Amino acid sequence: MAVNKIEVETTGIKRALKKFNTFSAISQYIWNGFDANATTVKVDFIKNQFNGISGLVVKDNGYGINSKKLQYKFKNIFESNKTVKKRANKNSSHIRGENGIGRFTFFTFSSRAEWTTIYEDDGVNYKYKIIMDASNLDEYIDTEPEVTTETVGTTVEFMNFQDPKFDFDEYYEYMMLEFAWYLELNSENNYQLILDGTAINYSSILENKQKKTYYFEETQSCFDVVFCIWNKKLHEEYSKYYYINSKNIEQFKENTTLNNKGDKFFHSVYIKSKIFDDFRFEDDAEQISFINGKDSEEYKFIIRKVDSHLKNMRNPYIKEYTKTYISSLKKNGAYPKLDNKNALDRFREESLDKMIETIYSAQPKIFTGLNIPQQKTLVRLFDMTLQSGEIDSLYKIIEGVLDMQVQERDELANLLEYTKMSHITKAITLIKDRLQAIADLKQLVLNKDLKANERDHLQKLIEQHYWIFGEEYHLVTAEEPDFEEALRRFIYVLRGEKHSKGSIKIDDKNKQREMDIFAVQRKLDGKIKKSIIVELKHPAITLGSKELQQVKDYFNVIDKEDRFKGDNIEWIFYLVGNKFNSEISGEIENAKSHGERSLAYNVNRKKIYVKTWSEIFTEQEINYNFLQEKLMLQQEIFIKRSSNKTANEITTEQKDNTAIRPKEIVI
Repeated sequence: MAVNKIEVETTGIKRALKKFNTFSAISQYIWNGFDANATTVKVDFIKNQFNGISGLVVKDNGYGINSKKLQYKFKNIFESNKTVKKRANKNSSHIRGENGIGRFTFFTFSSRAEWTTIYEDDGVNYKYKIIMDASNLDEYIDTEPEVTTETVGTTVEFMNFQDPKFDFDEYYEYMMLEFAWYLELNSENNYQLILDGTAINYSSILENKQKKTYYFEETQSCFDVVFCIWNKKLHEEYSKYYYINSKNIEQFKENTTLNNKGDKFFHSVYIKSKIFDDFRFEDDAEQISFINGKDSEEYKFIIRKVDSHLKNMRNPYIKEYTKTYISSLKKNGAYPKLDNKNALDRFREESLDKMIETIYSAQPKIFTGLNIPQQKTLVRLFDMTLQSGEIDSLYKIIEGVLDMQVQERDELANLLEYTKMSHITKAITLIKDRLQAIADLKQLVLNKDLKANERDHLQKLIEQHYWIFGEEYHLVTAEEPDFEEALRRFIYVLRGEKHSKGSIKIDDKNKQREMDIFAVQRKLDGKIKKSIIVELKHPAITLGSKELQQVKDYFNVIDKEDRFKGDNIEWIFYLVGNKFNSEISGEIENAKSHGERSLAYNVNRKKIYVKTWSEIFTEQEINYNFLQEKLMLQQEIFIKRSSNKTANEITTEQKDNTAIRPKEIVI
C-alpha cells in the first residue's frame, strides 16, 4: 500500500470545485463510468438503522483504472488523459469527465471515497483499491494490484454521507436532465443508468418522440432519424444533431439550426446511417479525398429533411408557448391600455398579438431576458409600427440588430409581410362589415316594402350592433328583461355582486316595463362611467309626447332607485324613430341652452335625446367617410346587397358580420 501526493493542495482543489453540489458531484462519478465505456452504471444508497443515508455506492462495468496509468489520472489534477482526448474531439459525447477533477468532488457530500477497480492488462484481470479522504484531497492511497477472475469495472463507495437537505425527487429529476440525451443516444446499445435498483425512466421530460426514415434514391442511402423534444432544458447539453454509424457508434455531433433560439424548444436529433461509417465531418487536408463529407449530396439531403421536420414539430409548440408569453406580457403591463369592450381596441390588441406571435416564431431571441420596462418599450414599438403601417421599417431595425442568416432574414420578411396584409385585411373587413350593417339598418328603416317591425328586425339588429350608439358599451339587457332583472345584472356589473334571479325587487309602478337596449360603458380602470337606454320605434310611428313619456318613465325608475346609482355615472336615454312632431321639437328647443343637438331633457346627470334614423345614418357615414374613401369601398355595393333581401334574411345573415358586439350579460 502506497501513499501518493497530489500536485495541488486540498484547499486549492476545493476552491477549484466550489461550483459542485451533491447532485453534480454524483453525476461526475456516473460520467466517469460511461467515459470508461461502461454500458451500465448503478447508483445505490446505503441506509442506516433509522432509514437514513449513511453512504453511497457507484458501480460500473467499464474497463477500470489501469494501475500503470494511475498517476496520470490522480496526480495531474487539471490535465487528465480525458482532458487531452476531449480537446482532440470536442464534437463527441464519448468523454464527459470534468477536466480530470470529477474524482475529487465527493468532498461535497462524503468524508471518504474508496475505489475498487478491476482492469485487464495483457489478457489478465487485476484488482486493487484507491482510497482518498475529504480532509486530505492532496493525497491518495493505492494497494498493490492482485490477479482476479472477476470481470472488469469500478465500484466507488462513499462513506459518511453528509447532505441533510438531500431530496430524492430532486435527485431523480437532476439525473434525468443530466443523462436522458446520452441514454437515448445509446439506447440501441442498451446503456442503462440504474438508481436504487431501477433503470432511470426519462419519459416525464420527453415531450415528444418521433421516428422517421428517409431514403436518398440517387445513392440508395438510408437514414433512420429519431427526434426527441424535451420539456425542460438539459444540463450543459445544447440541442444537437448526433451522427451515428451502422454499428450504433456516435461519430460526430453539432448544434442544430434551431439551437439557442431563445424559444425554450429543447431537442435532440439522432441520425443513423451507413454513410457515417466513413465520413469527413470536419475539414482536414489529410483526409482521404474519396471519403464523403458535408459537401456531399447525401448530407445536404438529410439535413434539409431533418430541418424541415424539426421546424414542423416546433410550430405548434411555439404557438402554444407564445400564448403563455403574450399573457405574461399583458400581466406585466407591457401592452398599451386597451379596452376589450371597444371593437377597434379589440382589433388593435388582436393585431398586436399576431405580430408578437409572428416575430417570436421567427426570432425569439428578441424577447429573451427582457425586464418589464424593456418589455413595455418593445411592445409599444410594435404597436406604433402597426398603427403607422411602417412594418418594413421594423424589419430593417430587427435585421440591423440581430445577426441573422439569409434564410432567417427571408423567413422573417415573409412573415412580417403576411402580418401586414393580415392586419390590413382585418381592418378592411371590420370597416366593410360596419358599413354593411348600416346599409342593412337603412333598408329595415326606409324600405316600407320589407315590412320590418321593431321586435323581430330593428331590435335584433341593434342588439348586435349597439356600437352605433358608442364604442365602449357592453350590453346589459335587451328586449324582454324588465327593470328588476336589469337592476340585478347592473349590480353584478357595477359591484360584482351576484343575486339569484327574481331576488331583486323595485317599488315602482313601471318596474315591469321592458327596455329595448340597456348598455353600460366600462372604462380601463374597470369602473362604469356611462349607461345608455335605447327605445326603438317603428319607422311608421311619428314620435310625440306619448313616446317621450315612455322614456321619461324609464328615466324616473332609474332616478328613484338608489341601487342604479354609482360614482359619477352618466345616464343617457335615446328615443329613436323616423320622425317626430312639434311637441318633440318644442322639447328639443327648450333644451337648446345646453348646446347639445337632439337633447330633449337634462336633469341630475341624466339626459334624454330624441334622434331620427336619418341623423344616426348621417353620423355613422361621417365617422366612416374618410376610411371608406381611403379603402375605396363603394357604399352602393352594400346597399345593393341589402336591397335584394327580405327583413328576415337581413337579420339572420348578421351572424357572419365581424362587427357584431358581445351578447347581453347573463348571470
